[in-house]
Amino acid sequence: MTGSWLQSGRGALVVLLLTPMLCVAENGFGSNAATARLRITVIVPPVFRVLQVTPTAEGYDYRIWTNMKSIMLGGREYRFTRLGENTLTLRIPPEGVWIVHGL
Repeated sequence: MTGSWLQSGRGALVVLLLTPMLCVAENGFGSNAATARLRITVIVPPVFRVLQVTPTAEGYDYRIWTNMKSIMLGGREYRFTRLGENTLTLRIPPEGVWIVHGL
């Protein structure tokens, strides 16, 4: 046989059999007490989407989806009872004021 003992098939077999012994955890004092801290931070950006616009006699009804409890439109705060899909009613603006839909 040519080559060293580690290059033979027997050497590879011995290394494979000894590998799990290198990974064995030590069982000793304090093994019953373990502490760990894990902190996960999720940053959710604010979302406000207009799903549908319906003209009414008083103005417009907006079917919206938002992940915020309240929004500010034109300096006025609108509060919602829940997150998700809501209906927002805005009166007809005075003459000369433009509302841009579809942004």
